[in-house]
Amino acid sequence: MRRFGDAAEVDGKGGAGSVRNGEAFQPRCIALLAALELCALTLAMLASPAAGPYPSYAGFANALASALALAALLLVAAKRPSLLRAAATPWLLLASFVVGIALIGYGCGEHSSVAVLAGWLLVSLGAAWLVVLAGSCLARMDGSACLRTVFSSFALVFVIAEFAMPFMSGLPYARAALLGFALVTFGVAFALGHARGSAALEVLCAAVAQPAPVRRSWRAGTRAGSPVLFAVIFALGIVSGYATFAVFGERGGAGLSYAALFAAVLVCAIASRFSKNRIDVAFHFGLLLVLAGLLVVPFVGQAGVGAAVALSHVSNTLLMAGSECFAILVWAVLARRGFLDPSRALVALAGGRLAAALGALVGLIVGSSARSFSAVNPVVPDAIAVALAFMLVAYCLIGLRSFSFEESVDGVSPDEAEGASPVPAVAAAPPTEVDPAAAVERRCERLAALRGLTGREEEVLKLMARGRSGAYIAEHLVISQNTVKTHVKHIYAKLDAHSQQDVVDLVFEADTSV
Repeated sequence: MRRFGDAAEVDGKGGAGSVRNGEAFQPRCIALLAALELCALTLAMLASPAAGPYPSYAGFANALASALALAALLLVAAKRPSLLRAAATPWLLLASFVVGIALIGYGCGEHSSVAVLAGWLLVSLGAAWLVVLAGSCLARMDGSACLRTVFSSFALVFVIAEFAMPFMSGLPYARAALLGFALVTFGVAFALGHARGSAALEVLCAAVAQPAPVRRSWRAGTRAGSPVLFAVIFALGIVSGYATFAVFGERGGAGLSYAALFAAVLVCAIASRFSKNRIDVAFHFGLLLVLAGLLVVPFVGQAGVGAAVALSHVSNTLLMAGSECFAILVWAVLARRGFLDPSRALVALAGGRLAAALGALVGLIVGSSARSFSAVNPVVPDAIAVALAFMLVAYCLIGLRSFSFEESVDGVSPDEAEGASPVPAVAAAPPTEVDPAAAVERRCERLAALRGLTGREEEVLKLMARGRSGAYIAEHLVISQNTVKTHVKHIYAKLDAHSQQDVVDLVFEADTSV
């Protein structure tokens, strides 16, 4: 039996990838995700009025097509996941994207609504598949490597966008340039992700067919499951959809600063490095930026022409920076959830992306409605921006008061040892205990005092008693895995234990032995 603290974790019995190791920081994955996000940014610009006079509904068509494509992908992931790894699937979806780009170009030139709508649907099918492919690659990484990869890729996106986007927008044939750039970035992402992503899909599909034993953690009853997590992602999608409309649709002429977006991602990455709940930092940072951007909106209408453009530029940059922080959050959360429970990874990836797409569609409708009513009363867009800021604060203070993204994704963790039986930590708690979390804390403190554990060893003991892996403990306490193994070795020696199960038994015996 493998000792607690080893890096490998079981994700299936037999077949490819029967023992999963958290993969390290991968430059190839950075390039893959960066190309994919550049493609998404280009498509958002294509759907904006700034790219050309026709059609006015392109943004709505893009959002609706994305939601439909992800719904189809979720259905396949839930019912027939083997179709995702079929040899013909990547090439069919690559062809779908290429044909879709051609149809969009043709439809815009010939003013054909049918061609434009069909083009967006085909483009969205290819993009949705590649998003799940990239998410599958990230789901093979541990938490720290995944976060570094996501932050690095977004930083790379904004460095490239700072030079590429203004150049293409200023060309006489801006729409044709954007169509070509979308095709190139998708092709790069496909080339980088095809082999690696297909291998990751192979492992995840094998996990679906033959899942490993999955243990609910000691606080699983109090942690948010997929419906709650997806509801939160949906709410963030509404904010992102509104921000996308404001930046690329309503005030596209004001532009935004990609250099400022790079700085925002850099600050967020540094802040997360020194936080225990690293994933939550992106949410808090994004929330502050979005609120700041929304609160600038009412001042735009009160300023002169020059000042209004400058304020719109500031608001656009703040809204976009917050929206990108939310995008980083969604990538990290869904990948982490897939890492911890590979048998449900594909459904989680597609379902989470669908929730974000539906939210973006609602946000787009809110923004479009605000602009429509501005013809009746110019104060309406300002009022809606302030109302959205108020609802966002209220939702966070009331609905998300005790919610943590870090905890929501850690509600399920794979078994520590191949063939090991689940640790029934919740069932072992005395029925008289009101708060299982506090009960485990007290038992660990008693046992640590009895056996002379140091403060750090006590912290490791508490996490061991909750069924945490060595990788999780290292990330949670911000220490190396070798240090964790050293602490675990000392704990075993002081408790006269030989396995994690022995440690759990001793923790729950401590309550009766004192």
